[in-house]
Amino acid sequence: MLVNVTEIVDSTKLNAFHLRVVGLCALLIFFDGFDLQAISYAAPAVSAALGISRPMLGPVFSAGLAGLTAGALVFGVLGDRWGRKTVFVLCGVIFGLASFGTATAASLTQLLVWRLIAGFGLGGATPIAVTIATDYCPKRMRAALTMVMYCGFTIGGVFGGWIASFVMPYGWEWLFYIGGAVPLLLAPVLIVALPETVEFLVNQGRNPERIARILGRLRPGYVAPAGARFMLEHQNAGGFQLLELFRHGRAIRTLLLWGVFFSSLVALFSFTTWLPTLLNGLGLSAREIVGITGAVQGGGLIGSLIFARIILRIRPFLMVAAGYLLASVCLVVFSRMPAVYPLLFGAGLVTGTCLVGTQNLLNALSAQLYPPAIRSTGVGWAFGIGRTGAILGPSIAGLLLSYHFAAADLFACAAVPPAVAGAIALVLLRRIGREAARSPALA
Repeated sequence: MLVNVTEIVDSTKLNAFHLRVVGLCALLIFFDGFDLQAISYAAPAVSAALGISRPMLGPVFSAGLAGLTAGALVFGVLGDRWGRKTVFVLCGVIFGLASFGTATAASLTQLLVWRLIAGFGLGGATPIAVTIATDYCPKRMRAALTMVMYCGFTIGGVFGGWIASFVMPYGWEWLFYIGGAVPLLLAPVLIVALPETVEFLVNQGRNPERIARILGRLRPGYVAPAGARFMLEHQNAGGFQLLELFRHGRAIRTLLLWGVFFSSLVALFSFTTWLPTLLNGLGLSAREIVGITGAVQGGGLIGSLIFARIILRIRPFLMVAAGYLLASVCLVVFSRMPAVYPLLFGAGLVTGTCLVGTQNLLNALSAQLYPPAIRSTGVGWAFGIGRTGAILGPSIAGLLLSYHFAAADLFACAAVPPAVAGAIALVLLRRIGREAARSPALA
């Protein structure tokens, strides 16, 4: 008897099993946000300890982002081949070891290498976490729950600033010792408690009893019929996953999705990476800098929760377009704020709500544009192409800084890419609508 696994997963009611999967994915995503803020807060101390000039911090930031790009591109494909859980755990271990290496760096070259490897591990973990959450969550709540899961990134950023304020007096290295130890301790927990995605198991023709047990946990009381054969609505076509992103009418939506990711991450990473350093140049105290950068991340958390609620009623990509256009306006306003803590704190909170919150929404929606067999590849390559923008953003900001651009001018420049992202998102929204009208299977 054929059993439609897609139908079972899509129609399940939210229960403790869903929350456990989402929570475990969020734990590792947490360290993506933590690491981004850790290197930003540690940058002035690292610069002094290793004799690195401020403009040279650009390549240091970009090394980690280059690793993020490569990791997303490589591990996204491997997740569809080796299994999402296996690759997810491997990524956490790679990042943990490289974080320890960062703490021991004694030269610019060593620092660049360890930041590259750390980014490589995190780059794979993030899109695979989105894929796992998407594979397991009920269809009607998929985007909302995936956004809640991705809030782990924002919480990690806030926590990174909080930890930095306590451990930096004892040496910048402690930030990376902490950032390396916890993911390594988390690995055995993930091995035991995180299941492989049921859709991957079906695509690979794995043990039917194992699939039946997972379905029983997704839908308590479900018992698979004797001799059941499990199938998905979108079975694996058997082709090379990357090419599948451009087949069956998916080429235009793939390219548009890449464009939104690229434009968004140019702004997001240039803004968040350089924010502590630029605020330091404005004469603000260390505690005030932590407060403002924490407000940006906290705003992202608020925005994610707001959008997770709204998208249950409004077309999601319409929210993406509106969010990025508002973020562009917020960055212009931020650039005009005087160096007064309460004003910058409030502006940072609103900017984070729009910019970071919308990025989290886009991350959650990207997985829904692809069928299960190529979902990890689709999300991984969207993240990877976007990360090339993340690499360029901080480097461009560093170049402008070397030409003596003021902090306000850099913040204003960061307002352009979100406006572009919003415009592309509107085109993608129209494209999805046309495809849905022509063929519901592509929607």
